[in-house]
Amino acid sequence: MPDSTGVATASAMHPRLLRRRAKVWAGCFAAPLAVTGFLLALCDELSFATRLGLLITGLSGSLLVGRLLGGRLLSSLATAFDLLASLREGDYGLRGHVRWRRDPLQVLVADINALSDELRQGRRKRTEASRFLGKTLVALNSAVFVIDDAGALRLINPAARRLLRAERTAVVGRDAAELGLGPVLAAADDTIVNHQFPAGKGRWAVRRASWYSDGRGHTLVMLHDLSAALSEEERRAWQRLIRVLSHELNNSLTPIGSLAGSLAVLLEKESAEMARQPLLDGLDAIGRRAAALARFLSGYGRLARLPPQQRTRFRLDELLHRVVRLEHRLGIDIAGSRPVTIEGDEDQLGQVFVNLLRNAVEATLARVAEGRVWVDWQVDVDDVLVTIDDEGVGLPASDCLFVPFFTTKPEGSGIGLSLSRLIIEAHGGTVELRSRHGAPGAQALIRLPYGMAS
Repeated sequence: MPDSTGVATASAMHPRLLRRRAKVWAGCFAAPLAVTGFLLALCDELSFATRLGLLITGLSGSLLVGRLLGGRLLSSLATAFDLLASLREGDYGLRGHVRWRRDPLQVLVADINALSDELRQGRRKRTEASRFLGKTLVALNSAVFVIDDAGALRLINPAARRLLRAERTAVVGRDAAELGLGPVLAAADDTIVNHQFPAGKGRWAVRRASWYSDGRGHTLVMLHDLSAALSEEERRAWQRLIRVLSHELNNSLTPIGSLAGSLAVLLEKESAEMARQPLLDGLDAIGRRAAALARFLSGYGRLARLPPQQRTRFRLDELLHRVVRLEHRLGIDIAGSRPVTIEGDEDQLGQVFVNLLRNAVEATLARVAEGRVWVDWQVDVDDVLVTIDDEGVGLPASDCLFVPFFTTKPEGSGIGLSLSRLIIEAHGGTVELRSRHGAPGAQALIRLPYGMAS
């Protein structure tokens, strides 16, 4: 049977025709021997018996050579044609026996055997890949839909079938829009859509990809249900909020209580007149910190997030002095003296400096009881720079210092530094922690942009 080009294929060639052509080809190879014997038989210089012997020998030899060549040729070609026919039918298990490695036709048979091995391995790999893909689609919690360029649904996985509440045979081949998939199919890649499926409503993360197969375009759409994840994230957000509130409450109430106790001791030891000014300063610090904390917690309680900034113009140097007066466990050296007026949320920035100063004092006391802490501030062309240096144990070898809930303290909550960076960045600044050069301890650097200073 001829193929599309009009040429007969090996698998369609009739065995009788194959044998006939093999005999013709063998005869062509043996003919020169017979012709040579016939010509020698016509030579007059030889005796009749000799010429007759040469003629018989030539004819016999040509028949023998033709038979041998024809047999080998027919065997090799038949084997090759059978192998090719097997390949065309998708059977890659048939092999041809190779006897003579130097025979070109036998080499052809060996090459077909090698091709069969490669095709069989390729089919095995495709089968394994298809089986793996099928198991993956079954195991996926995400719904997978494959749609062709005509809009017909071509493949779904069990998760998608559960969303549609239909058997695969009932939906595959149908128009996807008729199945209510229009909105999710129209959604762009890496987006979130709200959609009502027969199984229920939810928020879905959409991922999509397109490719061509057999000359037709196909689109894969994968939907991942975010409803449960969002609910879990909301629960965790509430937990984080409670931890933030607890941390900030304790962070301010502890020094307030300690300072109040110190003032009470001072009143017992000193006369009322001598203790008047320290008492007023301490009460003022307590009152300001308590009022700021109340406003801070009130804002968190209303919005469950960082309160909106209440921007005012205030003296940064005076704020730092008030923060230092809250810390009595260690003597704090104030190196800065220049008055600096900035614009921002005084309460939020005060909370940052309370956190950083408290960390510096605790780190210093953890190393040496008589250590020192310095607070300084400078103004240059672009920034207002506040530094807090300590003689503590130094910084841990970690990149997670500002990661929420990461802490190196046994009783720490991991909130203070992440909250401090959030507040400073909300003011357009930066906060950085680094080890001191050539000395024990660490340094906190807070930069506020030039536009905030006057």
